[in-house]
Amino acid sequence: MAMEAVLKQLESRIEEMVKAFNEATARAAALDIRVQELEGEAESKSELDERVAALEKQRDELAERLQKVLSLIDDTLTSAQ
Repeated sequence: MAMEAVLKQLESRIEEMVKAFNEATARAAALDIRVQELEGEAESKSELDERVAALEKQRDELAERLQKVLSLIDDTLTSAQ
């Protein structure tokens, strides 16, 4: 009879461990999906950062060209007076 009680405890413990393993496996799968989502967001953010840097460079170049044009206009108006 004692052996039967020990076997029942072992069976119960094994069932608990199997359940915990299944839950951990499901949680790991969910976390893997979340990691993939976050990696995708990071790549997207990186691409956006690169685009922002390119646009800022373009803005600076345009500002420099505009400054040259304004200086030329100013010089022309000054010499015309």
